[in-house]
Amino acid sequence: MKKMIMILASILLAVMTTFAQTTQDPAVQAVREKLEVVYDLGRVFGYIHTMDKEQKKLALNSSQVKALLVIAEKILKTTRFEPKEAETLLKEIEDKILRPDQLTFVDSLAIAQASQRTPGSGTGSTGGVSPVQSYMNGGPFNPMLDTTRKIGQDFKAAYDYLKSKK
Repeated sequence: MKKMIMILASILLAVMTTFAQTTQDPAVQAVREKLEVVYDLGRVFGYIHTMDKEQKKLALNSSQVKALLVIAEKILKTTRFEPKEAETLLKEIEDKILRPDQLTFVDSLAIAQASQRTPGSGTGSTGGVSPVQSYMNGGPFNPMLDTTRKIGQDFKAAYDYLKSKK
């Protein structure tokens, strides 16, 4: 009987530990949601890069390349990205730079990627202070500059590609 109680207690402890690890602090979750637009901005550059390379009929023209490079250079100079700034830049890309057919393709890539992402993917940290925690502490936050992560690698590849097309 004691052995059975010990086994049940161990199982209960394991379940509680797992639950505690997957339950996020509401404040952290709120900041993550607020910052998602910054990640979206970085992802859009990767989607545009894919579109231009794979869809010849949707290729960027020279004025689009120049306009995207101006935005990319702003991103590279920003050490702490605020969601409002990301929203403004995304709106500029969507409303003033991409054609409707290009935007439709980019959106389809975004939808496909979103369905493959797990909650919180791309926003965590493997060691040290997470990007979200850095933001919450008032520190630097620009995931596009972190080339150890996919978003940073994709942004750099897109930026280098746009520069080569200039």
